[in-house]
Amino acid sequence: MSWGLATLVDAGLVVGVATMLCGLAGIGDDNPDALAFGGVGAALALVAAVARRRVAPPERPTAGRVFAGIGLLWTVLVLFGAALYAGTGSVSRFDDAVVESAAGFTTTAVTLLDAAEVSRTVLLFRAATSWVGGLVAIVIAVVTLPVVLRSTALIGYTTGRRGQDLVPNATVGIRRVFTLYSSFTAVCAAAYLLTGLGPVEALVFGLGTASTGGFTGRVDSMAGYGAGTQAVAAAGMLVAGAGIFVIWWVVRGRVRPLWRSQELRTFLVLLVVATLAIAVHRGVGWGEAGFMALSMMSTTGFAVADWTAWGTSATVVLLVAAGIGSMLGSPGGGMKVMRARLLMGSAGGELRRQLDPYALILVRRDGETLTQRTLDRLGGHQIAFVVLVGSGAMLLGISGVSLLGSVWGSVSAFSTVGPSMGEVGAYGRLEGLDWPSRLALVPLMMGGRMTIPPLLAGVGLILRWYRVAVRQSRFRTRLAERRRQTRSKSDHDDA
Repeated sequence: MSWGLATLVDAGLVVGVATMLCGLAGIGDDNPDALAFGGVGAALALVAAVARRRVAPPERPTAGRVFAGIGLLWTVLVLFGAALYAGTGSVSRFDDAVVESAAGFTTTAVTLLDAAEVSRTVLLFRAATSWVGGLVAIVIAVVTLPVVLRSTALIGYTTGRRGQDLVPNATVGIRRVFTLYSSFTAVCAAAYLLTGLGPVEALVFGLGTASTGGFTGRVDSMAGYGAGTQAVAAAGMLVAGAGIFVIWWVVRGRVRPLWRSQELRTFLVLLVVATLAIAVHRGVGWGEAGFMALSMMSTTGFAVADWTAWGTSATVVLLVAAGIGSMLGSPGGGMKVMRARLLMGSAGGELRRQLDPYALILVRRDGETLTQRTLDRLGGHQIAFVVLVGSGAMLLGISGVSLLGSVWGSVSAFSTVGPSMGEVGAYGRLEGLDWPSRLALVPLMMGGRMTIPPLLAGVGLILRWYRVAVRQSRFRTRLAERRRQTRSKSDHDDA
């Protein structure tokens, strides 16, 4: 059996259980929705549990199969959610259901749903899709690519000793990631409960915080909540943006890795700089500035104010923060802090080399000197990121989005943030976009969630299938032409 099929079965089990629990939680609120979601979730979980005993992933899958499996996994998840939304009537149009499902599973804080209008089941399911998407993203980043493929060069740099500490092998790694991620979600939900939120609302906020999904179901995100709720959200976004490795270190009481981590120090410095740069504007408080800097760098997408009215310089800072994104091992998106840091170090080395061609310039990460081959891969990753974001802006522009909305929307969607300048706005509402523009966001959100290596591999696989199909079509055409000529010659000889 292929690696992709085994991955689909495991993901189906998690999604099925989550969907079933959402249905059970909705009993008494909207029973038709509760029964539909509960029944579909139970059926999916049962089928996945039976199939899991018969499907085993290969021990050494090829990179092509793993990348194809990653693309197939995200596609199936999005189609499942869309079918459930449309089939139950939760979202009236299927194209809107696809957009809503893609936003959920890719942990992007854009939505068409309103908590005041949808049932409890649908509200919890939308939040649960973000939670599942965040879990899948972490597993792919810290288990699948480094451990299953045994070649961390595929993501531009190695996870180093910290990766081996958390993930000694795939089985143990997945179990630890699931335990840490679930526990962190429970802590977030409990903290929201202590601030006075109801159980359902606290759970929705907890799922959206731990996954960096940013979904609240409210038309003004978190602007209408008190300082306690916003403080919990800020603390949760800080931990979620820092990533699963930081949670692992904290749980084990290991202070030295926290202090020595270059990535964590860079993440905190960038947060402080972004907060200072935003707070210097008249009318922007320190709390709002720090919250929005955290929201953008963790790529969560929560908002406590309409930050689109803060002026050009402040919004540019937020755009850069969204593009850089979170740390390695976080469910958040973006280019990632360590990649940005290493690229800056490499660029500085190249500038020094222009002044002194014989200088020996070393780029280090946590005491480890990176090879030129790794730096070249990082440069290729950066070029691909810029090209894909530019292509996304062009796609949004063609679909009818304004220039500002296209650039901001492409960066925000590809970094899985969601809210942006222009038509989408500070709170991630999609009512201002027509259906072509909404659909244009889907490939951007999915592309950013899949990360660049699997995405490029998927594009290469599609192009290869296309070339094979073209060759086969040409071969069939030539064969048919030869048969026609042979038949014509035979008919002429008979005459």
